Amino acid sequence: MIKVRATNEYIQNNIVDNELRIIPKEGDEFEVSEERYKILVGNNKHKLKFVEKIIDKKTNKAGE
Repeated sequence: MIKVRATNEYIQNNIVDNELRIIPKEGDEFEVSEERYKILVGNNKHKLKFVEKIIDKKTNKAGE
């Protein structure tokens, strides 16, 4: 699983996340599969980046 943080695209475009069944607010953190991550960063019908990967400051690695 990959830790991600929601961008403001959900709210700006009034889009409900299919898995969460809510409109995440900017900064909301949650975990997604690698496949879902690829969709949420731009491989979607809207061509929008809905999330960004959270990088662990201690290890400089993505939250996986």
